Amino acid sequence: MNHVAYLVAAAFCLASSADAGEMIFSYSQAPEGQDAWQSERLPIGNGRMGAMLSGGLLRESVQFNVDSLWTGHWNLSGATGAVESAATDATVGDFQNFGELTVEFDGVDPVDENSGYVRCLDLANALHVVKIDRIPPEGYAAPYAGSIIYREAFASAPADVLAFRFRAQKPFSAKISLCGAHGEPVQQVGESSLAFRGTLPNGLAYAARADWKMDGSTNLVVYLRAKTGYDLHRADFGLGRPCEPYAEPFTADFDELKAAHIADYRRFYDRVRLRIARPGTKQWSDVPTGGRLAYVRRGAHTPGMPSQDDALADLVETQFNFGRYLLISSSRPGTLPANLQGLWCATNKPAWHSDYHTNINLQMNYWAVDVANLSELWRPVVDWLLAANRTAAKETALAFPGSKGVAYRTSLNAFGGGGWRWNFAGAPWMAVMACDHYRFTRDKGYLREKAWPLLKDAAQFIMTHLVEGPEGTLLVKDGWSPEHGPVADGVMHDQQIMAELLGAVTEAGAIVAPDDPLVKLAADTLPRLGGNKIGRWGQLQEWQKDIDVNGDDHRHTSHLFAVYPGSTITRAGTPELAAAAAVSLAGRATTKDSRRSWTWPWRAALWARLGDGERAWRMLAGLERCNTLPNMFATHPPFQIDGNLGMVAAVCEMLVQSHETTPDGKVLIRLLPAVPKAWRNGSVKGLRARGGYTVDFSWSDGRVDWYSISGGGDAAREGYKVVQ
Repeated sequence: MNHVAYLVAAAFCLASSADAGEMIFSYSQAPEGQDAWQSERLPIGNGRMGAMLSGGLLRESVQFNVDSLWTGHWNLSGATGAVESAATDATVGDFQNFGELTVEFDGVDPVDENSGYVRCLDLANALHVVKIDRIPPEGYAAPYAGSIIYREAFASAPADVLAFRFRAQKPFSAKISLCGAHGEPVQQVGESSLAFRGTLPNGLAYAARADWKMDGSTNLVVYLRAKTGYDLHRADFGLGRPCEPYAEPFTADFDELKAAHIADYRRFYDRVRLRIARPGTKQWSDVPTGGRLAYVRRGAHTPGMPSQDDALADLVETQFNFGRYLLISSSRPGTLPANLQGLWCATNKPAWHSDYHTNINLQMNYWAVDVANLSELWRPVVDWLLAANRTAAKETALAFPGSKGVAYRTSLNAFGGGGWRWNFAGAPWMAVMACDHYRFTRDKGYLREKAWPLLKDAAQFIMTHLVEGPEGTLLVKDGWSPEHGPVADGVMHDQQIMAELLGAVTEAGAIVAPDDPLVKLAADTLPRLGGNKIGRWGQLQEWQKDIDVNGDDHRHTSHLFAVYPGSTITRAGTPELAAAAAVSLAGRATTKDSRRSWTWPWRAALWARLGDGERAWRMLAGLERCNTLPNMFATHPPFQIDGNLGMVAAVCEMLVQSHETTPDGKVLIRLLPAVPKAWRNGSVKGLRARGGYTVDFSWSDGRVDWYSISGGGDAAREGYKVVQ
């Protein structure tokens, strides 16, 4: 049910600008509909609350979300431990649309071919801007001739509010509407507020409120707030807990709120500065982002336009900044982690529940968090995992009587409940990532309080899930090399993650829990694990049996985990296995099923670890040409954010690597390990290396001409060595 209010406002126009590579912009308004929502709307977010904006000429539609609005619950099933068990999938629930705020304008001339319409997402300042210059045809009547409309929108983390300002040269009237996505009654609260509240069938209560005002009698300002009763720290996650409505209107000076928002956002965004884009042309500077993408997809040069490599480099730089923008906007300390769609969802039945997928997607969302100098944004993941493990431990105990620790299903919801099949490598993978975060930050308090409990939970279960292989080695049973199959013991994906886990338990335990029996058990078990095998066509085998197919177009490359994001296969340390991994990767087709949002970034990062910048570059090109929408969202299809966030990690891996150590324990920092010819010249500042180091450098003709390494180091890792 909608409730509306009317008002009159007048305003003037300002301009917004950002550097090349730091703006996504369009010259056409987004039409309505689900497809346009994912391909043409533009996102804003403060980590907890997000919105997708349409930027329509006569109607601004703001579809909004809160990270914790979920159906479902912890849904313990008691299902057996069979890998195929899907007993809980029907009750895992879904991430939900929260509602829509609309502002409809009267007294504004309709669009025509003489309109000057620009809509942009300023990535450097986290601002959504719509600027419309009206250039009327001859004889066009007053009062609208020459009218100008200017809008700004942002998601403030300090104030926890979505803020909108609408200004025009001529007076105009506006109709403001607010509606929920679950049929809630909307009430007008006073003369300038609308509000609604409700409760989902699972007992999760929620509330929203929109307030508006005339700012100095010339501007319309609208503020939107929304919340739920979700509480990560409660055993019931807040289900059944009241969610009180917003009792008072939100009042703030818009310009002060905007300044505080930009300062808060830029303390994250400004840490890294990448310049790889090549000189464009004047004609190129006028091409909107969607048009630039279309030009790259055509694959042919047009007179007056940049070369395909230059155009693609420009898009990659924009995509790199957009990915950082999305991570900052969908993951902040105190929020839930970014899910399959980050923070943005326009339906109550999204694909794959818009869940936390534990076999690649959740992990890929956070591959870049440390190397891209956004380490604080890992906090939502580790805090949620520790809370979710309360549920996971109960589910594991029901499915595997007598077991300790935790195992995850492939699909997890906000309450730790799971669906679809068991993914026995999921908890170990997340625990390994928790330990790797320590290698970047060197925060022993975090290692003790956050990472170690996750390592222990994962190791306690998986070490009881081992069987003896025909050669006396230990194999992880019932693996399925997500999502490739067949189900078998000792699939290389599981074996590789197990090796990384046991190494992490040994490393972390020696620092924070040297007397824990698990540490010695891990150290004793590691040498007995079944290792990698090289198959009949020189490939790194995916299964214990040599059944890999050269030319397979499957989207997953699960058996290459040890190359990236793992580090037990390296060019210097295990050259034969690295060569076999390259054969496997080259033997995986890039057609049909391989064209997915997250497949390209993973393969780009793999080629980067294998030192092949040209092939890594081709993978980035594949993401832009095959799986990127006009608004730069990655699509599986449909839209999945893992491609956007994983792409940031892939670019970083092409520029800096720090996963190896020297024989005397120094961090080995590789600069430009996989730079393609298309990036002949460039510079980067603020990337991070393991050991706590910050890396700045520039390069010319593919060679580093200047670098600076700062920070880092402690007694565990004494110094670094730089190679290129």
